[in-house]
Amino acid sequence: MTLAETRIALVEDDPDLAFTVRLNLERAGYVVGSFANGHDGLRAVQAGGFSFLILDLNLPDLDGFTICRELRSHPPTAKLPILILTARSAEGDRIMGLELGADDYLTKPFSVRELLARVAAVLRRAKGSEGEGEVYDDGELRIDPRTLRVHVRGEEVKLAKKEFELLWMLVRLRPAVVPRERILAEIWQVAEDVETRTVDAHVRNLRRKIGKDRITTLIGSGYRFEAAPGSPS
Repeated sequence: MTLAETRIALVEDDPDLAFTVRLNLERAGYVVGSFANGHDGLRAVQAGGFSFLILDLNLPDLDGFTICRELRSHPPTAKLPILILTARSAEGDRIMGLELGADDYLTKPFSVRELLARVAAVLRRAKGSEGEGEVYDDGELRIDPRTLRVHVRGEEVKLAKKEFELLWMLVRLRPAVVPRERILAEIWQVAEDVETRTVDAHVRNLRRKIGKDRITTLIGSGYRFEAAPGSPS
C-alpha cells in the first residue's frame, strides 16, 4: 500500500476538531475524508476506498457503537482498522468499544502527537505480517524482510534495526514521498517537531551504506526511495 492509498475516514461532528485532526493527518501524509454525521460516514466507508476509520461516538444521528457494530458484521469491512475518538471516558464505554471490534480508543482532550502515534500503531498491527514474505530486488539492492538482510550488488551490508525499519518503510511505500512526521510516528512511535534530526541522521547512514542516490530528500515534504535505473520496481 502506497502512502496515497492510506485513506482515512474521519467521522466527527465537531467542525473545529475535525478541521484540526484532518489538517494534522494530512500534514503527516495521509489522505483524509471528513464526515460530519454517522450516516454519511458509514455509507462512505461501506462504499470502499478507505483503509482506516477514526470514529466519534457522540454523533447527532447514529451512535458510533452502532457504526462499529455494523462495519464488523460485514466481511468487506470486518477487518477495517478503527480508532474511536471520543469524550466518553467511562470504563464501560471503553470496554464496549473494544468488545465491538475497535482497535484503539482515545479520549478527548488528546494531543496531536499521541493521535499520530496511535494511528501509526494501529496501522502497524493491522498490517501484521503483510509484506513480510516479499523480497525487494532491483538488481542492485536486495532486501529480505524475513531475515532482515540487505545486499548491495551482492555484498551484504549491516544495518541497525531502525535503519532497516526506515529503509523498508520507504521501499514499501514507494514511489510516494513519506513525510518526516509519519516516519517518526511509525518508526519511533512519536510525532516530534521538525527540528529533530533523528530521521536525517538515519537517512545519512543509509545513503552511506546503500548508495547516496537511493533516497531522495524533498525539502519540506519528506523522503522517497529510488529504484535502480531501468528497474521495473
